[in-house]
Amino acid sequence: MPPKPVNRFLLTLPVAVGAILVLLLGVGEDPEEPAFHVTLASPEQYDSGVYTETFLAAPGEYSILFVPNGDSPHTLALSITGPGVSFIEEYVLQGTLHDTGISQYYTWEYLGPDTLNIPGGEQLTIVIDPHGNTLGPVSVSLVKN
Repeated sequence: MPPKPVNRFLLTLPVAVGAILVLLLGVGEDPEEPAFHVTLASPEQYDSGVYTETFLAAPGEYSILFVPNGDSPHTLALSITGPGVSFIEEYVLQGTLHDTGISQYYTWEYLGPDTLNIPGGEQLTIVIDPHGNTLGPVSVSLVKN
């Protein structure tokens, strides 16, 4: 005997309500998902010595994050441009020696501005120039605060 139409309605109503809630509330979105991320570790990733990519970013304040190491480019030029954004900076790699008494090691960071304000959701172009050091690995991310 086929199911009654009322039973189908009662079964599909919670599914439909759940789908609407997911769409309206954005359930499942990862707020820490970067608007942009790249790990540059090979000369083939660069075109004429620079890396360029276009991406879409929502309005807001973003953190610029780097993951460098001792082999990363000593200087790194970063430009992010779009209709309402013109960000051009030069970063310098700095190593800090840590001495535990048992061993010594370095941590690395790029010195320079670490935030960027994007006034409206827009298409942006990022250009990363390692000034010829295309063998040194580095990761660059743009994460909304």
